Amino acid sequence: MTDESISNETRLTRIQALVVEILNDLLRAPIDRTDQVIHQAISRLGAYCVRDRSYVFVRKGEVADNTHEWCAEGIDPMREHLQDLPLEMFGPSLEPLLMGEQFHVPDVAELAEGSPSRLLLEAQQIRSILLVPMRGEGATYGFVGFDGVRNTHEFLPGEIYLLQSLADVICSVLIRRDKELAVRAAQAALAGERAFLESILSTSAMGVLVIDGEGYIRFVNDAAEAVMRSSRQQMIGARHDSPTWAYTREDGTPFQPGETPFDRVISTGASVPMERFALHCPDGLHYCAVHAAPVATSNGAAARVVYALVDVSDQVAADRARQEALEEARRANAAKSNFLAKMSHEMRTPLNGVLGVAEVLERLVVDADQRRMVRVMHDSGALLLSIINDLLDMSKIEADQLELEVVAFVPAELAHRIDSVHTLKASEKQISFAVHLQGDGQCARLGDPHRILQIMHNVISNAVKFTESGSVNVEIDCTHPDRLSLRVQDTGIGMTEAQRAMVFEEFGQADSSIARRFGGTGLGMPIVRRLADMMGGTVSLDTQAGCGTLVTVDLPLGVTDLPEQPASPVINGAISTEMQGLRVLAADDNRTNRMILGAMMGQMGIAAVLVSDGTEALETYEREVFDVVVLDISMPDLDGVSVMHEIRAREAQRAVAAGGRPPATLLPIIAFTANAMSHQVASYLKAGFDDCLTKPLQLERLRSALSTLVEERGRRRPASRGGVVPLRANGG
Repeated sequence: MTDESISNETRLTRIQALVVEILNDLLRAPIDRTDQVIHQAISRLGAYCVRDRSYVFVRKGEVADNTHEWCAEGIDPMREHLQDLPLEMFGPSLEPLLMGEQFHVPDVAELAEGSPSRLLLEAQQIRSILLVPMRGEGATYGFVGFDGVRNTHEFLPGEIYLLQSLADVICSVLIRRDKELAVRAAQAALAGERAFLESILSTSAMGVLVIDGEGYIRFVNDAAEAVMRSSRQQMIGARHDSPTWAYTREDGTPFQPGETPFDRVISTGASVPMERFALHCPDGLHYCAVHAAPVATSNGAAARVVYALVDVSDQVAADRARQEALEEARRANAAKSNFLAKMSHEMRTPLNGVLGVAEVLERLVVDADQRRMVRVMHDSGALLLSIINDLLDMSKIEADQLELEVVAFVPAELAHRIDSVHTLKASEKQISFAVHLQGDGQCARLGDPHRILQIMHNVISNAVKFTESGSVNVEIDCTHPDRLSLRVQDTGIGMTEAQRAMVFEEFGQADSSIARRFGGTGLGMPIVRRLADMMGGTVSLDTQAGCGTLVTVDLPLGVTDLPEQPASPVINGAISTEMQGLRVLAADDNRTNRMILGAMMGQMGIAAVLVSDGTEALETYEREVFDVVVLDISMPDLDGVSVMHEIRAREAQRAVAAGGRPPATLLPIIAFTANAMSHQVASYLKAGFDDCLTKPLQLERLRSALSTLVEERGRRRPASRGGVVPLRANGG
C-alpha cells in the first residue's frame, strides 16, 4: 500500500475490512490460542501498514513486558531485551498512554531538536511511531505499538480509531485469558489440595467417615474400612447406624434415640469428644474410639458430621487384662495382709506367754544366774516380736494402710530416748556410743514422733549390730527451721557397691555369711526408706567395705508453735498402791494368757477373777461387782465385742428399771487381743471399748491402762484383800 496511489477513503475501507477480520479471529479464538492469534493480528497489520515493527506491551504495576512482537524482514527482534522495563523508560509517551490517549509521531525529525521524545526515539533508530493504549477495568492495561525504522508514516484519524478498537479487543482477550488462567490455576490448586488431602486421609492411620445431614455416609477412607470391618462400597450411601456395623456403648448397652455422636452433633452443633464404642460386626465384637465433629456449610449450619475412628480393640483387651491383673494383685495383697494378720495373732498369743512369764519372773527371781537366763528369754521374745512388727509395718506400707500422725514433738526428747535405749547395747559390745544434738533441740516440730523414732532405732540398731569395735556416733541436726537431719556414723564392717545396691531391698542381706553372722530379717532399712518417702524425706548412704558407714536421713519437719503432745503418764508405786484390792474381771480362753494376767495383776495387788469364755464372763458380771473388765476379743462361744455390748445393754436396762439407779460412770471395759494392727485396735475402740491391750502384754502397759481408767471413773466398791480368785479349778 502506498500513500500516493490509494485515496484516504480506500485506505480506510481496506484497513476497516482487515480490522474486522482480525477482530473476528480474536473473539472466536480459544483461550489456549490467544498468543498465536494476537501475533497473527499485529503481523498482518504491521505488514499492511508497511511498518517495520509492531508489538504489544502489558503493564505489571510499575513495569511493563513486551509480550508479543512482529518485525519486518531485515529488522532485529527486541522482545527478549524488553522485559520488566520500568515505566519511566517510556519517557514522554507514558503520560498520554496512562490517560487513555494515543501517542503518535509521524516523523521524529519534525520534533524539536533536543526534546526528550526525539532523543529517546532517535536512540532506538525509530523514525515514526504510533502507540495505542489498551484500557481495561478503568486503568491502562498496556498498549499496542507500530514503529517505522526505515520510513516515516502518518496514520489517518480513522485508521487510529480502528487500531484503538483493535487494541481494546486485544486487551479484553488478554484480560479474559488472565482470568481464565487464574481460574484454572485455582481449580488445579484446589484439585491438588483435594488430592493431597485425600491421599492423607487414605494413608491416615485414623479412620474418617463423613456423614451428611440425613445420617448417610458420604466419604470413607482406607483406615475406616479396617476399623468398621466393611468395604467402602458397603458403607457409602448407607446409614451411620446400619445394623451391619451397629455400635453400642462400650459396656454393650444400646444408644437411645438422639444419643449417638451423630445425633448429638446435629442437635448441638458442637463436637463430641473421644468416646469408646463397641462395634457389633459380622466377624465378631470390636471396639473403636470415635470423635465426632460438625462440618459447617456456607450458611453456618452444621449439616454434616465427621467421625474420626481409631481401633482400640487391643487397647480395650489390654485395659481389661490390666484391670484383672490389678484385681488379682489386690486379692493377693489382701490375702497376704490377712495371712500376716492371722500369723501375727497366732504368734502373739504364745509370745504373750513367753514375754509375760519372763517379765513376771524377772521381778520374782533373785539369783543372778537365774535372772540372766530370764533376761535372755525375755530378749529373745522381744526380738521375735520386733520381727513380727517389722513384717506388719512393711505389709501396711505396701497396702497403703500406714497412716502418719502430725503432732508436735521435741527432738531433744527423742534424742534422750534413743540414747537410753542403745547405750546399754553398745556398752555390752564395748564400743563407744554418743548422741549429739545440734541447734535448738527444745523447739517443737510437726511430725510423727513414733515413726521418726522407728527410723532412728532401725538405723542405729544396724550401726551397733555391724560395729564390732570402735564407735557409733549419732547426730541430730536441728539447725534448719524446716528440716530435721539424722546422721549415724559407725566404724563397722561397711559395704561393697554390690551390697549397697541391696540394702533397701526387702528381706535383702549383703550375703548369706552376713545373715548367718549378724542375723536379722533385712526389713529394717527398707522400712526406713519407705517411712522417709512417706514423710517426703530422703535417705542416703556413704559406705566402704571395712571402713564403716554413714547414713543420712533428711526429713522435712518444720518448727511449730503448737504445744507438745503430753507424754504417757508415769506409773509409780503410789498409783500401784491406789490399785491395791482393785477388782478386775478378766476373760480369755487361753490358759497361759489367764495365768499371765493373774500373775501381773497379783503383783499389783489386784483381786482378779479369771474366766475362760464370754458366757462365763457375763454370768460372773451378774453375780459380782467389778471395777474393771478385761475381755479377750477372740473367744470361741461369745467374743469380747459381743460381751461388751451385752454388758452395756444390761447397764442401760438397770438404769431405766423401776427403782433402779444408774451408776455415776460406765463400767470400764478393756479389749485384750493379739490383733495388734492399728486399724484393728481402732475398730475395737470405735466399737465401744475404753482401751485396748495388745499381746504380748507388758506389765507397765497393763498398770497404765488400769490406773488411768480407775482414776477417771473411780471404784465400784471399797478396796478388799488382793489376790487371784479362780472361779473354776479346771478352768481351761
